[in-house]
Amino acid sequence: MAEDIKEEVLEEEAVETQEDTKESKKEKKNKYKEQIAKLEADYAELKNEYLKVYAEMENTKRRLKEEAIKDRKYASQKVVGELINPIDMFNKILDMPAPSQEVANYQIGFKMIANQLLEILKGEGLAPIEALGLEFNPSVMQAVQTECVEDKDDNIVLSIMQNGYMYKDRVLRPAMVVVNKKNLDKKEEE
Repeated sequence: MAEDIKEEVLEEEAVETQEDTKESKKEKKNKYKEQIAKLEADYAELKNEYLKVYAEMENTKRRLKEEAIKDRKYASQKVVGELINPIDMFNKILDMPAPSQEVANYQIGFKMIANQLLEILKGEGLAPIEALGLEFNPSVMQAVQTECVEDKDDNIVLSIMQNGYMYKDRVLRPAMVVVNKKNLDKKEEE
């Protein structure tokens, strides 16, 4: 009888263990599913962060590359800009009448040197701004004076006070110009 009771207890324990194992398996399965869902969410979040950082890095690379190209393109802008004023002054001096033939001969030589310097700067990307007889363009010209000439159209450049220059596609120095204003006298009267 003791053995029968022992067997019954063992059978009950085996049934309980099987039931515990089934419940334990279900709990483990649910636990694994939760862990898998959490890991998938973490993976998606990390992947999204990675893609953002990667895109930002690519944009930074592109920007740095564009800046390097721009820096190389405009590398000599400062030197060219500093040389145009002395060359302009040099040309103004050379345009003055010579007091003697000897000075006139020197002026011819100096004019050739000034022209060579301008050609070198043009090779670097310097270009004079064409303004005389054209319509006033405020993006490349600066009006320093207005005059009233009836036989010319309104807003036409009458004369250039100081030459302007472009360096590649940038305004290095705007042209200082005199602009025609037909209604100048009428506005002054009012």
